[in-house]
Amino acid sequence: MSLQTFPVLILCAFYFLTYSYIYADQDENVDVNTDWKWAVRKIKELEEQVRIQDERILTLEKRPTASEWASMVDIRKTVQKQHDRIVQLEARIDELETQTEIENNELVETRSPEHMHVTNSKRPMIHSKRSMAKNKRLLLQPTTVPVETVAFFAYFSTHNPPSTHHHILAFDTVITNVGKAYHPHSGTFIAPRTGLYVFTWTIRLWGSSYHTSELLVDNNIVNTIYLNPVDQIDGSVTGTAVVLVNQGDDVLVRTGSTYNNGDIKSDTNGRSSFAGWILM
Repeated sequence: MSLQTFPVLILCAFYFLTYSYIYADQDENVDVNTDWKWAVRKIKELEEQVRIQDERILTLEKRPTASEWASMVDIRKTVQKQHDRIVQLEARIDELETQTEIENNELVETRSPEHMHVTNSKRPMIHSKRSMAKNKRLLLQPTTVPVETVAFFAYFSTHNPPSTHHHILAFDTVITNVGKAYHPHSGTFIAPRTGLYVFTWTIRLWGSSYHTSELLVDNNIVNTIYLNPVDQIDGSVTGTAVVLVNQGDDVLVRTGSTYNNGDIKSDTNGRSSFAGWILM
């Protein structure tokens, strides 16, 4: 029942009581009239409901709005940041005061004639103060741990004849494998963590050999390179990609779906290679 209907009910109940009172016999006892008692009870119930609704409305009016809640949260965050900054500045001030005090003491002792006669028992005290100041500085250093380095570099130990399409190039000679994420037997790099990576690969060809090669990340082609020496040059081609890789994704180089013939060259005159590293 809405609050707007309460006045109407009260008014109806008032007319009903007035009507019953006027037309009641003079010798009729109002207290024993059933309709009268019901009307009085109903009025009291309506008044109680109105009172409860008024209290609820008053409570709702006192509650903060969504914008007020957001402002309160922002204020609390600002206060917390200011508190943290104050704590850092106080620690820095203590460090500087300690360092200044130690330097002043060393300067006075250096200028004093008695400095040449400092006993061995006083020297450890000075070193102790230096150690305390150093420890304080270390405690104030940032505690964030840098991202662990991930990097690899591998090349073919000899010529490789991947004349078929979609042949994975397994660069078998590993020079660098920080993080042990590159697997030379399968030619696959498995990302140990999510991050932004750089990958580069070089294919050397000569004579009648020609190849298209692709860089795949999580089975998706990211970059493609092609070289055809046409029996005229002994050269190489390099592809590079900067790509976001999720933890557990496979990264590899394979031959393309078209234009593949002959050996991929790799010897002391020029290596076919594959490398990658994490940026952040």
